[in-house]
Amino acid sequence: MKFFFEILFTFACLPFIFGGLTHLRIQQQTRENMGEDSKKVFDKHTKAMAELSKISNKLHGVQVSNADDKTEIEITPRGNPSMYQGDMILTEGQASYLLEEAKLKLEAKESNKTGDDVDKEIINKLKKNRAYKKDSRYKWKFPIPYFIERGVEQTVVDNALRNIAKETCLTFQKSAPFNNRQGLRIFRGQGCYSFIGPISDSKPQDVSIGRGCEWNGIVQHEVCHALGLFHEQSRPDRDDFLMINLNNVLPNQRHNYDKSSIASTETFGLPYDYGSHMQYDKKSFSFNGQLTMIPKNRDYLNTIGQFDKMQFNDVKLINSIYCADRCKGGIKCQNGGYEDPLKCGTCRCPSMLEGNDCSSVRKNPPSCEGSNTLQASGSPQTLKLNGAKDCVYKISASGGKRPQITINRGNFNQTERCFPGISLQIKFNNDKTITGPTFCGSVGNKVITGEGDNVLLQYVGTRPDHLLEMSYRAV
Repeated sequence: MKFFFEILFTFACLPFIFGGLTHLRIQQQTRENMGEDSKKVFDKHTKAMAELSKISNKLHGVQVSNADDKTEIEITPRGNPSMYQGDMILTEGQASYLLEEAKLKLEAKESNKTGDDVDKEIINKLKKNRAYKKDSRYKWKFPIPYFIERGVEQTVVDNALRNIAKETCLTFQKSAPFNNRQGLRIFRGQGCYSFIGPISDSKPQDVSIGRGCEWNGIVQHEVCHALGLFHEQSRPDRDDFLMINLNNVLPNQRHNYDKSSIASTETFGLPYDYGSHMQYDKKSFSFNGQLTMIPKNRDYLNTIGQFDKMQFNDVKLINSIYCADRCKGGIKCQNGGYEDPLKCGTCRCPSMLEGNDCSSVRKNPPSCEGSNTLQASGSPQTLKLNGAKDCVYKISASGGKRPQITINRGNFNQTERCFPGISLQIKFNNDKTITGPTFCGSVGNKVITGEGDNVLLQYVGTRPDHLLEMSYRAV
């Protein structure tokens, strides 16, 4: 129960974490608590970001005056204007790549060149200019040592790293402070931020967990940057899933929504996942409180931006990058499951599924009552749940039809972002690895139709007054 009150309090306080500060003052305060090596990189980073912002403004036709740098800004923990996309520090090589790419895009615009062919031409030029090498020359050595400085909630960080280790082959080792080997320095900086990938093989690198950042999913988010992961909204297929409203974005921050091939890291065939802990929320970089990122499937509007924990595909990506050689492929898993690198010969299954090959629906506790596999027909049938319980159901349709769910009434914890696993989640996609739309607070008159012949749903009530009243049928 305490967890939910903490979430509500955090949502109320997020806009006031920093208060109103000028861009320059934010930059100065951000630099103050960094390690000496990080300061050197950050100084080069800020110069590059200023240049990148100028080029981006030309690309977007934005007129910015010097007075804008003196305007006070209300920012959130992962919306630091000194950072790339709000929470990342660029190395010199990464910054050079982005600048070169931005200049080529501006040249193309001024020459009235547009389309996919132009993007390919830009990447080819970057390759010829030797700017294309995006992989770090350093590699992580495991276990990754880390130390936590005063002011950071140690238990939150320890648990977040322990949770990563529980689901991947990665290992971390807590240590006393050090300055002579590769690792992570977790400190209380100005907001939440990290470098992208390892930046040294002989020095620790900074990961800031400041005010408003001490949440399991946010710590994991920043550590995943250190592991080399970019934001979900930076994927090359972003525009197939999100609409970006630049009119609501701070003029000096529009470059944070510019697509870049620097983020075109191998996705290992994994689908875009709105529920990813690497996906920012619907109002990121907004200057007026209005939406900046809108899912093309509006049912996901309150799913994006969750910071509870890594979702199935987040974990699968890390395991694909770092753990692919752990097992010999001795088992075939269904529904997007894969061989568990921590226990070869067994399957790691998407949420709501279990069994030797991920083909079974998760078993319900006795409090859920009835069968957890339901068959939809042409006539509506009802399902009613209430109280504190965690129940999973599979609803199927036959004869080439699809199950359609109508939520008549629901009541769950009221938060701006609906966290998977502590709300109502409906997996309507054929691909059951993808996080389904999540619903919290008061829900009603919502219709969701499956892509294929079955949907999965999870009801998580945490109080006696939580409830779900819904019907389902085959269409």
